[in-house]
Amino acid sequence: MTAPALIKESDLKRMAKIAKRDGVRVEIEVNGRILRVAPDIPTIHSIRPVAPPVEFDL
Repeated sequence: MTAPALIKESDLKRMAKIAKRDGVRVEIEVNGRILRVAPDIPTIHSIRPVAPPVEFDL
């Protein structure tokens, strides 16, 4: 027989929905274990080169 799950699938889905909607990490502690759900890092945060300004005089 398998061990029972620490948290239900519905709880994980609810945590993932909150994490994605609010952009935060969600944590829950069960029996001394911490379970974390974090949102994906959006592509807008990826490093892109910045173009120098055109016709800029100091």
